[in-house]
Amino acid sequence: MSSAPRIKACIFDMDGLLLDTETIYSQVTNKILEPYNKTFPMETKLKMMGRDVRTATDILLADLELPLSFEEYDSQATELKKIYFRMALMMPGAERLLRHLTAHSVPIALATSSSKQMFRIKTEIHDTVFELFGDHITCGDDPDVKHAKPAPDIFLTAMQRLDSSLQPSDCLVFEDAVNGVEAANNASMNSIWVHDMRFSQDDAPPTEHTATERITSLLDFDPA
Repeated sequence: MSSAPRIKACIFDMDGLLLDTETIYSQVTNKILEPYNKTFPMETKLKMMGRDVRTATDILLADLELPLSFEEYDSQATELKKIYFRMALMMPGAERLLRHLTAHSVPIALATSSSKQMFRIKTEIHDTVFELFGDHITCGDDPDVKHAKPAPDIFLTAMQRLDSSLQPSDCLVFEDAVNGVEAANNASMNSIWVHDMRFSQDDAPPTEHTATERITSLLDFDPA
């Protein structure tokens, strides 16, 4: 890695970063909202991105004042996700970067808020790519992850499982959600915010952010 401090390992989020699932989340949400004559506002989506299912759903139900319990909404959403997530595509530059890091013996880990069940569904057509992570995959329902992002738990757990000798400052986290960048900060790790401008309320780039570096696509990241 060219930037200081020297990076010894990379930890990746998944949804919206490696897999183009954010468009599918919106599709599923809008399908559930149809009977209520509501649409999914970007402001609410941005608050939900990078959060665990319970927290994200609670935000949605409150913002849109839906007459549904968490359980009622989640039941509908889960069935739709099982259908649509199987079609999720890789984000541009994702496979190239993962294969580059693997070829250069840079340790990599996955830290996703998705449950293990949803992880398997989302990645089943991309198994040869996600096999690059080996056993270093930590999901949001892992018993060692006590608190969801923006707490640092999932990144610290992923780091310890990758190599117990690693320190937070040795790690570079790739995230597409502000909430995930905050989790990386709380873990005292370096971070790359891959800011997908499709999910932004402003066409102009932000003047301030808390990531170590901001890019708009993994294609823009130079690992040399």
